[in-house]
Amino acid sequence: MSRFNWMYSVLFQFASLIYRWILSLIVVLGAAFVFLELAEDVWLKEGFSWDVPLMRDVHHLSAPWLDTLMQGVTLTASALVVTAVAGIAIWLWRWRRNKLDALTMIATLAGSVIINTLLKLVFARPRPDVFQPLTVEHSYSFPSGHTSTAIAFYGLLAVLLWRANHRGAALLPGLWVLAVAFSRVYLGVHYPSDVLGSLALGLIWLSAVMYVHDRYWDRARRRALAA
Repeated sequence: MSRFNWMYSVLFQFASLIYRWILSLIVVLGAAFVFLELAEDVWLKEGFSWDVPLMRDVHHLSAPWLDTLMQGVTLTASALVVTAVAGIAIWLWRWRRNKLDALTMIATLAGSVIINTLLKLVFARPRPDVFQPLTVEHSYSFPSGHTSTAIAFYGLLAVLLWRANHRGAALLPGLWVLAVAFSRVYLGVHYPSDVLGSLALGLIWLSAVMYVHDRYWDRARRRALAA
């Protein structure tokens, strides 16, 4: 009976591993397809028939209280994130003795900022002028930097909380990524295609970071067991 349970456990773990790998592959390939399709049209300056109509639909929701709320939401993916990441990383490193997650947070945000900055310069897409924006931006439009920052920080928090079995708590930062993305369109500083491209790119980057994270975690676990 014990041998049967052991074999069942091994097979279950193997099946779970295969399932996670297939699911991750589907997500990454899907995100890559979306980003490349958007990037191609932006590069060729072909535009998207749905960008401006969606922006106008969102603008029709305008209200003074919603203006204030969206400006507050978008601030949560600005320079404030750098302070939050630094504080959480220090807490993880010093008090939780979790150097891997601390370094992962720093690397995820830093890499996201670098990738987004370079891609903005490559595509050089002008900001939308569909309506008077509610905030001033001077950089290029594609991809959305605030959305990339949101998925690098709040998206990573959602993944770490989910893996720690805090499923309910993981939903809030996950949904906050979408709130930030929506705020950029609402404020008139990004086309919907900008934020969609950033969401796709962010998923790819986050998946790559977590792959490296898991490799190091597995290696550290094997070393601890060997010791």
